[in-house]
Amino acid sequence: MAIQVREIVENFTDLVRLERGPGQHSIGGLQDPTLARPEDLIFVSNREHLNSAVKSRAEAWLVQHSLLNQIPASVKVVLSSTNVQLCMAQFAKRYFPLTRNHMIVEGPRVSKTAVISPSAKLGKDCIVGPGAVIGDKCTVGDSTIIGANTVIEPGVKIGSHCHIHPLVFVGHSCEIGNHCEIHPNTTIGSEGFGYAQDKQVNHHRITHYGRVILEDHVHIGAGVQIDRGTYLDSRIGSGTKIDNHCHFGHNIVIGRNTLITGGMITAGSATIGSYSVFGGRTSIAGHIELGDKLQIGALSGITKSLSEPGQYAGFPLQDLKSDMRTRAALKKLPLLVKQMRQVFSKLGLESTEKDE
Repeated sequence: MAIQVREIVENFTDLVRLERGPGQHSIGGLQDPTLARPEDLIFVSNREHLNSAVKSRAEAWLVQHSLLNQIPASVKVVLSSTNVQLCMAQFAKRYFPLTRNHMIVEGPRVSKTAVISPSAKLGKDCIVGPGAVIGDKCTVGDSTIIGANTVIEPGVKIGSHCHIHPLVFVGHSCEIGNHCEIHPNTTIGSEGFGYAQDKQVNHHRITHYGRVILEDHVHIGAGVQIDRGTYLDSRIGSGTKIDNHCHFGHNIVIGRNTLITGGMITAGSATIGSYSVFGGRTSIAGHIELGDKLQIGALSGITKSLSEPGQYAGFPLQDLKSDMRTRAALKKLPLLVKQMRQVFSKLGLESTEKDE
């Protein structure tokens, strides 16, 4: 489907401006500069992108406003914005959405091989893929997609316009809000890791009665595990996005609009605030509270509660500038050890450290 530049500008007046060229110019798709056809729109947000764009065949560019004076005169259509990435996201969603993966095979919207309880309720225009199982007394909202071989246990509530990809497990009684997306091989509502020990050090499983609640517009990546609460619910706040291969222990609470990148591990009963960003492979201890507006560097370890907004990194956790100085100093540690040995030798002292 082609879209005219004029329509883009009219629908996104606060985000984009037409700087050059006819509003009737047609856009046939969005593409990387190196692969673009003449009818495609490309995005230029920095100097590196500009270097690729000058070799592109694309006739329409959307550029960072600060780069306008560097755009060649040969470019037929130039749009500008102060937030090019947001334009990429919004244009794709509105004009060129990916939908081919919604129906894996042609046929009825609800596959004949899906197993759906008679007491389950599906909204209008739902898609249910081959081999999916929807349990007793589940409710699924309008226009929601349940992928192939996904299992939805009894009593689950799923809102409208969600996309539950293939091979997802949603445990009993959990709730998923509207406009949520959950990618393959993810488990929502598995039983938490909790045991009691007797005198013989035998481990006895603690039953978990809580649920997992995903509020609206939550995105969960592939290979993620979110444990249900022991008695209280585990909860992920609206607008929060979680990358692949993360684990969240029982009774986890995460606020609104937080970004969590790949490999983060969180122990049970941790509370994480809103509007925060966590770098990859961050580890968080249980029973601590983290406030709002935190930026945590990758490979960090958090063992104590933290309420002050700011940038932090490392293990033990420090403010970001201190952590950068610590890392820089570590590179000099072998030289410092060598110099200290020389000092000890000059003083006639014997070092307590021996080379292996």
